Amino acid sequence: MVCLCEYTGACGVRILECRSLDSLAVLPDEISGLPVVELAPYLFSVHGAHDGSTAGTGGTFLWAETESEPGAGTAPEPEAGAVLMTGAGTAPEPEVGAVLMTGARTAQGSEAGTAPASEVRTYLTPANAQPPAYAAWQELPVLCGDRLEELRLPAHLEKVGAYALYNCGKLKKLELYSTTLDWGAGVFTGCYGVEQVVIHVDENRKSCMREVLAELRQTLEIVYLTDSEKNGSAERTADSAWPDAVLSAAGGTAGRDWRGDAPSARLIFPEFFEEAVENTPARILVTETHGCGHKYRNAFVRTQFQFKEYDSLFPHIQVQEPERLVARLALGRLMDPYRLEEPYRERYREYLIGHAAAAAGWAVESGDMPALEWIFAHIPCDGDVIAELLDIAGACGNGAAVSFLMDRRRAAGAVKRRRFSL
Repeated sequence: MVCLCEYTGACGVRILECRSLDSLAVLPDEISGLPVVELAPYLFSVHGAHDGSTAGTGGTFLWAETESEPGAGTAPEPEAGAVLMTGAGTAPEPEVGAVLMTGARTAQGSEAGTAPASEVRTYLTPANAQPPAYAAWQELPVLCGDRLEELRLPAHLEKVGAYALYNCGKLKKLELYSTTLDWGAGVFTGCYGVEQVVIHVDENRKSCMREVLAELRQTLEIVYLTDSEKNGSAERTADSAWPDAVLSAAGGTAGRDWRGDAPSARLIFPEFFEEAVENTPARILVTETHGCGHKYRNAFVRTQFQFKEYDSLFPHIQVQEPERLVARLALGRLMDPYRLEEPYRERYREYLIGHAAAAAGWAVESGDMPALEWIFAHIPCDGDVIAELLDIAGACGNGAAVSFLMDRRRAAGAVKRRRFSL
């Protein structure tokens, strides 16, 4: 991926345009030692793509990420000028061809953990030069509109420009930080395909979570990640009924890309929409709200999310939403019981016991094997449920689920060989 950027002064960097052959955009946290603090308006909108007219003038530069095979070490050393940078603006002027910034990035986009999958280098070239990298950058397709399917925003981001994601209809997954407070008008206009939002929350600071949820009215899965160091005393709720060892074995705290040592929660926010109905005799327009999603999106005190208020709304979703969505919500809260109080835990568990087939059916269809393993470790499932799940797994082609279910049926003794005697 190549980004056209500019300096915002001594405070950070603004991204003007992204070009890539991929549908995943992982925006860097820092460029040239400065944090990425702003995204330009219409950044990923097909109607607002940057025309590149300012490239090659003072203050703008290109940032590129050179890919290499995972586990192969760092990327080979590119030639000086392979990444164009012109006009350093307020940043100090290094020598031409000097390496301004280098950093290893793993396949998951983090700085530590696994072997680096790529190495990021930024080079300086003369302000009036346009090496071959400049022409190659122009040939790359702009990453915008329906080409964008996944997006990870920088950790230090402060401002998202107006309509930055305008009509990105195929955007499905978004990862952001709760400290990004300045969201421009209409950022999520036309983003009807968003299914999951991973949000890193600093519970000691003002959060943008409520604002983001208000803009996205479709059914959402929110992966709520906390920073144990920043949040101080915030710790995962003790799970006396299901110890950590059992949860780990069943996929409760391991086997998912968002889980780590910090507390986490998986939350479901149902869809809702508003409709204006005219009372004709009185000439009055009355706004009617459909769905209980608006109740869940109001489970906040100022900007801080309230888990107790969220859990207390469970009776509403039981009568207003489909069975599988309700089972999915209960399953998410039990698998990641961050700040889950005991009365609500029992209520969720009782619901899953009565709707085990719906919960397991969703896990099979979505390919969520840790969830399926957790259900069989904690919720009673008889032979009829297993037979129903085998039909679902076969229909959707989930071989891993078929193998797991066959093992469970064999362990339960549901399969017996017939013997014939004369």
